[in-house]
Amino acid sequence: MSDPTAPSSLPPESNPAPAAGAGAPPLPPQPATTDASTASPGASATGLAPNIAAALASFFTLIGGIAFLMLERKDKFVRFYAMQSVFLGGFWVALWIGLAIVFLILHGIPLIGTLLWLAGIVIRLAFLCVWAFTVYKAFSGKEWEIPYLGKLARQQLAKMESTTPDVPTAPTAS
Repeated sequence: MSDPTAPSSLPPESNPAPAAGAGAPPLPPQPATTDASTASPGASATGLAPNIAAALASFFTLIGGIAFLMLERKDKFVRFYAMQSVFLGGFWVALWIGLAIVFLILHGIPLIGTLLWLAGIVIRLAFLCVWAFTVYKAFSGKEWEIPYLGKLARQQLAKMESTTPDVPTAPTAS
C-alpha cells in the first residue's frame, strides 16, 4: 500500500459530469453582476443611502444641512431633511443669542434671573428632544416635519427647485 499523504506525481483524476437529474449536487449561487445602473438603487449623489444622508444632515444641524444641500441635488428626502436641518440650526443659533442677551440684561433681578435660567433649561431640553427625534425619523426613512420649520423648509425647497436652471449637457460631436 502507498502512503495517502505522500505527494503523487500523477494529477488527480477528474470525474466526468453526472447526467442531469442523476443526483448531482446543486450549484452554489453565483454572485449577480452589477453595473452602474443597478449598483445601489437607493444611494444618493453622496454615495450614502438616503436615510443615512438625511440622518447625518439632521445630526449636524446647520453645517450638515448646508453640506447636504450642496452635495445632494436629486433626492427630495435628503434635501428636505437638509433644509429642515438648516432652519432648525439657524433657529437654535438665533434663539441662543436672544436668550443670552436677555439673560445678561435681566440676570441680576433675583426672581426673573432664576426663572430665565429655568426657562433656558426647558428650552434646551425641548430642542434636544426635537433634534433627536428628527435624527431618528430621518434614519428610519420616514419624513417628519418639525412644526412650522418643516413647512418653511418645503416652501424654500420649492422656490429653489423652481429657480434652479437645468444644467446643460456637453454638446456631442456629430
